[in-house]
Amino acid sequence: MKKSWKILLVVFVLAVAALYVAIFVVPGVTDAMRKTTELVYGSLPIFDTVEAYVVRDETVYMASRSGEIRYYVGEGVKLRKGALLLDIVAGAAGPEEPEESAFAEMSRRIGGAGVVLDVNAAPEGGQVSYYIDGYETLFSEENMTALTRRKAAEADGKVVNVTRHDGFVRQGEPLYKLADNTYWHMVFWLDKDAGSIVNYEEGESVTVVMPNGEVKGKVQEIVAQADAWMLILRFDRYYENLAQIRKTDATIVVADYRGLLIENASIAVEGGQTGVYVRRRSGAFEFVPVNVVRSDGVHSVLSMSTFVSKEGKETKTVNVYEEVLQDPSQIVLNGETNGD
Repeated sequence: MKKSWKILLVVFVLAVAALYVAIFVVPGVTDAMRKTTELVYGSLPIFDTVEAYVVRDETVYMASRSGEIRYYVGEGVKLRKGALLLDIVAGAAGPEEPEESAFAEMSRRIGGAGVVLDVNAAPEGGQVSYYIDGYETLFSEENMTALTRRKAAEADGKVVNVTRHDGFVRQGEPLYKLADNTYWHMVFWLDKDAGSIVNYEEGESVTVVMPNGEVKGKVQEIVAQADAWMLILRFDRYYENLAQIRKTDATIVVADYRGLLIENASIAVEGGQTGVYVRRRSGAFEFVPVNVVRSDGVHSVLSMSTFVSKEGKETKTVNVYEEVLQDPSQIVLNGETNGD
């Protein structure tokens, strides 16, 4: 009888120990094994990476005669009307060249849009450039709304430096161009089914990142075309070597939201409230409401410390450096796995 009592006592102690482990130890170990991510303050840019085209108000000037050319003004200089650009000494013997000029194709593209002058002083004020592609009329402010993605892609002429290194020019060849450098435009296209078109609004500011740096501008116009949206941006700021660029890779940053960064997979919904599970000092996880400022489909920016709910109440929320459960489906609520 005494032996049976001892056995029962041992069983009882083991049962209590097992219950203690099940209630206190196992959850703690389980919580400790769950992966978390630390909330950090940062930015979430909303952007599109596109192929864009530069549009400027430019006029190309052609040689009125053949001869030896002498330059007085360098690339990119801003000129006043009447400033002497260059001289052409007629009758000077040039090097032997093939029957067709090296600039023949470019001259054909320029066509009647090229201006032939008997004088070599600047006929108007502007920024001088010797980089020409022959598509200055196609990519002009006057014609840009009529551009299509196909037309722009077909204009594949390279921007060429037409400075004559041999010192000789033929009649009818392009010499230089003058551009209005007070403003310029950029055009690009987004597919009709591109969801990001909702991020753009006429008159709103954007930042464009290109190989030589970034420049701020505004959305001037959004044009609905058959197969795409054409967006026209306007700039009134300097960009390095702009006259040498026609087509460029560009990142169009529409907005840059700041707050606590989190992966969308870590956000859960409990009782109709959006939130995350935050690890407390005890190791347990607590559901904390959050306010999603903006999402790009993969990451989100959250309000920090407090936010005002839809009901107008100030609500405490997450803070920087708090640990958040990466996979909310690991939390079991009322016998059911959250998110299942």
